[in-house]
Amino acid sequence: MVPLVILLLLAGWLTQFSSPVALVQGQSLSSRPDLLALYSLRGSLGLRARDWPRGSDPCSNWTGVNCQSGRVVGLDISGLRRTRRGRNNPQFAVDGLQNLTRLASFNASGFLLPGFIPDWFGSRLPPGFLFLDLRGSGVVGQIPNSLGNLSSLTLLDLSVNQLTGTVPVSLGNLRMLNSLNLSYNTLSGSIPDAFWSLSNLKLLDLSGNNLTGKLPNSSPSTGSSGSIVNLSNNSYYGGIPASFAAFFSNLSSADLSSNYFDGDITILNDNKNVSVSINCLRNRTDQRSPSECVMFYSARGLPYDGPTALSPAAAPAQQSSDPTKKNNRKLKYILIGAIGGGVLLFLLAALVTVLCCKICGARRRTEQQQTQPRQSPTSQEPSSGAHITSGRGIVTSGRAHPSATVVPKINYAAVGDSFPYDQLLHATSDFSDENLIKQGHSGDLYQGQLQDGTRVVVKRIGAQVERRDACIAAEMELFAKGAHQRLVPFLGHCLDGQDDRFLVYRFLPNGDLATVLHRKLHKEEEGEEEVQSIDWIKRLKIATGVAEALCYLHNECNPPIVHRDLQASSILLDDKFEVRLGSLSENCIQEPENHQNVLTRLIRFSSASTDPGTSRSQPITCAYDVYCLGLVLLELVTGQPAAATSDWLDRILPCINIYEKDLITKIVDPSLIVDEDLLEEVWAMAVVAKSCLNPKPTKRPPTRHILKALENPLKVVRDDPNSGSGRLRATSSRGSWNATLWGSWRRSSSDVGMTAATSREEVRRSETVWSGSGGSNGGERSFSHRRTSKEIVPEPSGLREVVFED
Repeated sequence: MVPLVILLLLAGWLTQFSSPVALVQGQSLSSRPDLLALYSLRGSLGLRARDWPRGSDPCSNWTGVNCQSGRVVGLDISGLRRTRRGRNNPQFAVDGLQNLTRLASFNASGFLLPGFIPDWFGSRLPPGFLFLDLRGSGVVGQIPNSLGNLSSLTLLDLSVNQLTGTVPVSLGNLRMLNSLNLSYNTLSGSIPDAFWSLSNLKLLDLSGNNLTGKLPNSSPSTGSSGSIVNLSNNSYYGGIPASFAAFFSNLSSADLSSNYFDGDITILNDNKNVSVSINCLRNRTDQRSPSECVMFYSARGLPYDGPTALSPAAAPAQQSSDPTKKNNRKLKYILIGAIGGGVLLFLLAALVTVLCCKICGARRRTEQQQTQPRQSPTSQEPSSGAHITSGRGIVTSGRAHPSATVVPKINYAAVGDSFPYDQLLHATSDFSDENLIKQGHSGDLYQGQLQDGTRVVVKRIGAQVERRDACIAAEMELFAKGAHQRLVPFLGHCLDGQDDRFLVYRFLPNGDLATVLHRKLHKEEEGEEEVQSIDWIKRLKIATGVAEALCYLHNECNPPIVHRDLQASSILLDDKFEVRLGSLSENCIQEPENHQNVLTRLIRFSSASTDPGTSRSQPITCAYDVYCLGLVLLELVTGQPAAATSDWLDRILPCINIYEKDLITKIVDPSLIVDEDLLEEVWAMAVVAKSCLNPKPTKRPPTRHILKALENPLKVVRDDPNSGSGRLRATSSRGSWNATLWGSWRRSSSDVGMTAATSREEVRRSETVWSGSGGSNGGERSFSHRRTSKEIVPEPSGLREVVFED
């Protein structure tokens, strides 16, 4: 009876729309098909009643519904939320759009629509459809060719999704297109040549994909002097034709960085609107190494026209021919030779001493065995045997070396569930390219869905992966200690009967920090302005979560564990932006302090070249993780990828001073909207980051003090433990962490050469560089009274770009 009453009331309410009168937004809807289509979308998307209340007029009371002349012309669901039932099973279910025959725009940016873009989008949307915005909606699969039929389309934004395959050639038919953004997906192949003839195009952003190919030789006619082109973070190669060089020079902004372009383009060298860093160009200082470029071109059988050795522009300036300076250089070389010879003699003497001690000890043990009565076989200890480690200890035959950490063999069956290979094959659609997330150094990552609906990420570790068994054992042993809320959720494994090995994790919807932090959103109504999609509250929450994860590894695990691969791409985020640390295949046990002697470091240095998983400059110590944490904190403050340019730290560190808050505004992410109190928190995080970057590992603060500081950021900059007040002295735990950070900050600041008096002048001189396009300008700035960041804060090597994301 109740449903019948509701239907009668609805039918009576619909009768008021019998006269189609020209309406503006805020008046009543006059089309019954439009109303039915909206209710269909309301049900399929699971929208809340507070946003689209049943029984009220959609044009007047439904959020994001725009009407004109009594018809629906625009839908904006970007800020809406689903009901609890809708959140449990989100789908790309928008069939109701087909019945909105006057629809001109659909904006679902940030609204989760997991699934494929329907092929009917290009055939059943109205002929006058203008705007389609699906950025950050979790869309998967390929871009349908039918989108090229939307001849009136002026904006197409499919960025920050999981789209795969090639860019459809049919998109080149969209002659009315003003903005095309396909950035931060997994698209491959080349750009359709027709893109460069879209004369109305003002924004072309294809960055952050796997696109490749060469630029065509034809002259582009895309856009005008106010246009933006972004091709960064792809694999384009070959020379930049002169016609394109002139074209890029006339744009408002052109970003070609992080590709493999070769040749020489002097016309772009002095253009601040064009970024060509991290390529294979000649006569520039901000390019890839020649060996990396040669390897890229050789692997693809391509002709190479880039630097094969140190280019003249990268070579140091010729020194003066003044006889006094020549004498100084000779004296310097003599001193270096004398000191080096002394150190070598000392090491040789120490080595001889150790060998003599071992020989003498062996003789004494032999003499003792000869004088002792022979034991019965039942009482003898085994004299040899294989001690199996889990990738962390040292595999030996016989008794373990005293400095080796011998770990018992892991019972893999007790760590997570054992998945049949067929189940993983079905979940990932036979490990298809459409489900490929990323190719990492420790394996390829695929998304999938189990039969019970659980979304998973499967790491496929092939036989070609170096140190495969050690990497698997390192992760499995860590997960064997038990699940921790700050580690990536581990579900199980498949390790038997196949050439490949598989580890299975729970799917995390927000991906990794690198993707979330560095994606850019373009506001159409504000022209070229770019804003970040993550506010300061979330950034501080993420920083605290990373510190908690490292505290678990460094303090709660016994012995302490070093992550060794901490970076923005290894910091995973769940649906509430809680940190779950991934990329765990490189973790290892920290070597005890009593083994950190000269001979141990020498042995490690000499053996590092034979171990492909160990870097010479990467000691097994928790201080290495602290340094990497400092880089991550600076990324959160500046919004810039860590070490994205050669002078990244050179520009940032002089602007961090615990005595002057205003300096931080020179480097803070311009997209952050912060008040005075939040600016102090940003300032405090920058100070903590600088203390983590102390060039001396022993002077960096421990993670437990960093965590305290991030939980109480205002105390870092408001309280001085060395002032007359005694309330923050080392007598209390709170004073202890604050004093440690202050001491570490002062030591790192003195190394950098920063003082309260000199910092203002340095920032003034560097301000023009920082406010530019972000490219390398190493030759334009020189501070004679201080060393470069590479000397004072040497960046740990071996940081691979490994991304474990959803």
